[in-house]
Amino acid sequence: MLKRVLLLGVVVALAAAVGAQAATTVQKEPFDETVLLCNGDTVELTGTLLTTTSTTSTPNGGLIAAVHFQPQDVSGVDATTGTVFHAVGLTRDVSVTSPPGGYTETFVNQFHIQATGGAESFLVTELFHVTVTPDGTVRVMFDNFSSTC
Repeated sequence: MLKRVLLLGVVVALAAAVGAQAATTVQKEPFDETVLLCNGDTVELTGTLLTTTSTTSTPNGGLIAAVHFQPQDVSGVDATTGTVFHAVGLTRDVSVTSPPGGYTETFVNQFHIQATGGAESFLVTELFHVTVTPDGTVRVMFDNFSSTC
């Protein structure tokens, strides 16, 4: 956990140091997905997904790219029980490319589908990381995925 925080801290510090060379876009996109709950019921979630994308050049000629997704007023109703669900959470993906060709990417997903009225909520969590050296050697790679089912 501490390593992830430190990595994100370094990325943020680098981005702040070269802020004049940064480009950021913010988009609102419609979100419409049918989700299968742990009990086998389905919920069609609709709303808006706020997407922020930024790219920053580093002083040594590298590139930092960051994407942040966050649901906005995303909700749905269990087709069987009528339970209302609200989607909250965020997804972040940060990649760093070095001039000699090295690459690092960290993807963090915390997606909660929260139930109202005491019903069971649904949680999807994923942490993915890869580090590739300029010669193409994968030094670190893991993908930890879990859900409440």
